[in-house]
Amino acid sequence: MGKTRANYNWKNTGFPVVYDKTTGEAIVPMFPVVFIEDFLGDAGGGPFDGTTVWNVVETALNTAIAVVANTTNGVVQITLDSDDNAEIGCLHWGDQLSLSLNQGLILEARLCLHVLPTTGTATSQVVFGLASAHNADLDAVATRAWFRVESAANTALLWEVDDNITADEDNDASTVLVADAYHIYRIDATDTSAVKFYVDGVLVGTGSMAGLTGVIDKVQPYFNVSKETAGTSTGVGTMYIDYVKIFQDRS
Repeated sequence: MGKTRANYNWKNTGFPVVYDKTTGEAIVPMFPVVFIEDFLGDAGGGPFDGTTVWNVVETALNTAIAVVANTTNGVVQITLDSDDNAEIGCLHWGDQLSLSLNQGLILEARLCLHVLPTTGTATSQVVFGLASAHNADLDAVATRAWFRVESAANTALLWEVDDNITADEDNDASTVLVADAYHIYRIDATDTSAVKFYVDGVLVGTGSMAGLTGVIDKVQPYFNVSKETAGTSTGVGTMYIDYVKIFQDRS
């Protein structure tokens, strides 16, 4: 028996997808708008300086956001160091908000926390998913649908949505994280009144973004590892991203 299956109304999206029956990875998403990044080759889709679709925010990092050398499948890393300061490592589309949550948007990413976020007295945190324009204060990002991990409970996976009207935050995804354990994470906004969060094909949360109107539905892929500065900010954390896949209907 082969490893793949085809579903002609995948997750009730109205579009066909060929997928890996074991992992649930969407291999051939047959949507009108498709973006796939596997971070392969010398630059792995970079350099991450705005000359490609990817851009970065790097604040006080000792290690630049970059491809991990000679890693099978191609992996990009975002790493905090233990220096006592505020740090941000964020990979996104440079605030080019080319995606619309109101067009059946789905983001799928395979990633792991190579180093779980740890801390002194300040908070180290990881978020990944969909977001509007970058803000150093994650709670001030206007529109977001993402997974979150914080150092205070660094093995607990959370999910959050905010349609710039109502924030639904810190929801427990009932998933225990282990360092270096890869999972396939999916955020499905086919129905914005019931945005679904999946881990390895298992539904772990559903949140409403029914308040989305006009330009506030515009987002970009967003991968962030950061820590605040408050007292002893010596926390660390590293995210490894294997691939990013995004699909939606065309306007």
